Amino acid sequence: MNIGSRNPWESPTQYVGRLPTTGKGVGVVVMDEGFDLSHPDLKGNVVGVATTQGDVFDGDPLGHGTHTLGIVAGNGGSSNGAVRGIAPEATLFAMKVKLAQGEGLAESIDSINRGMHWVVANKEKYNIRVVNCSFVLPTLEQTDPKTGAIIPIDPLAYALNLAREAGISVVAGVGNFADKSPIATPAGNPDVIAVGALDTNQTPEDPSDDKVADFSSRGLSIHGTPKPDILAPGVSIMSTNSTNSQSQLQNALLSRLPGADEEEAGSIARQLLPERFHNLPAPVQKRLLNKLYEVKPVMGENGSSPAYITQSGSSESAPIVAGVVAHMYEANPRLTPSQVKEILSRTARPVEGDPVAVGAGALNAQAAVAAALALKE
Repeated sequence: MNIGSRNPWESPTQYVGRLPTTGKGVGVVVMDEGFDLSHPDLKGNVVGVATTQGDVFDGDPLGHGTHTLGIVAGNGGSSNGAVRGIAPEATLFAMKVKLAQGEGLAESIDSINRGMHWVVANKEKYNIRVVNCSFVLPTLEQTDPKTGAIIPIDPLAYALNLAREAGISVVAGVGNFADKSPIATPAGNPDVIAVGALDTNQTPEDPSDDKVADFSSRGLSIHGTPKPDILAPGVSIMSTNSTNSQSQLQNALLSRLPGADEEEAGSIARQLLPERFHNLPAPVQKRLLNKLYEVKPVMGENGSSPAYITQSGSSESAPIVAGVVAHMYEANPRLTPSQVKEILSRTARPVEGDPVAVGAGALNAQAAVAAALALKE
């Protein structure tokens, strides 16, 4: 795919239109478990913040953190500006946190708490106003000693309250579990801007066919409030690719599938499918692979890797909103997190569908920034 050619995934900025601001001077922290800050669009423009001694920022096997960073504020250097982040002049911080589940959950909570302490302690120094969390952690449970009832507990409540009291907006994706799972933390917290995924049907200039992405989580949080709060584009979002990322390597395997013989199809299946499918006939394996995976469009070059790759999920929707929130704080530094959330909801564009899944509607970046400016007057 040639850089600059017209296609529906040119740049995250196509979803927000022309804005009078750039996010300049506003600190945005992206929390994730890995980052590749050697990418040309990020190198020299992002500060790595470690929450654990020995953290490094030169590799991101999953490619997740690198992708979200580029959506917020990638400078487009590898594409002559064709693929840029939402707030390219924001002050961007890549904060490496642990996101383990199960037995590692306590360590993850401690890591995020320490990270949020750093954010709050350095808010004034770097004008940090936004934290992006493109992840979900499970809620905890405890037994009421008087009634025996099981009470759900938000393990990140302390960290999220720190941010709110300091005047920092936290933006989080709701997850990609449709209606199969309750909205977990941090998106389930009432003070967080919870973002669901919007499917623009690859026509961002025409909102008439927009809908909630099938995979986008929706439902009640442990606090009993419906989530998401708002939708933002989350299907086929092009952004920075980590060198030899999991998605890139998956792409390389899938691209060989159409012409693969039985032996090669079996080899691909063993690398991508669960073990219980390894002994199925090659034609069945091919059908499974085609159903479960898709080749994701890529653009440009970064050494032996594509410079950009598309990803789908509320993980992509959240940093689009985080970038717009940076614009809002640049437009009006006196805004509070509750005002930011209210403006985003009030200016959102209606989207047809289940009211719980839709929330307030689709992000309207131009109206939100205009409303922020109006409050300044």
